[in-house]
Amino acid sequence: MYTAVKLLSGLLGWLLILVVLSGCGSTTAAPQYKQAEGYRYLERKITDNYYLLSITSNHNANLLVYAQTQASTLTEQLGFDWYIIVEQNGPDNKKAPYIQTIEIRMGKGIRP
Repeated sequence: MYTAVKLLSGLLGWLLILVVLSGCGSTTAAPQYKQAEGYRYLERKITDNYYLLSITSNHNANLLVYAQTQASTLTEQLGFDWYIIVEQNGPDNKKAPYIQTIEIRMGKGIRP
């Protein structure tokens, strides 16, 4: 009986260690904002040519300009010729920080 209890407690100990270690290994890093002059942005890749850009700024007036600047820069960096804004969501809040979100699709050659 003593051996069975000792074996069971040993197995439970290893199981606990395994659960704790697997939890540490599966954590995903928080998205990292990139800083630019006047704003910060976050780009999320959806497919190879489809991205979601989130622009955060203390100035509401320039949000769409910042978003388009970042979309243009990303398009050029990835080797595409053009981009179109598929969807956009402007800031809903009335005070800073303001957030503008756009989804872009990029392509090469003749723009549709």
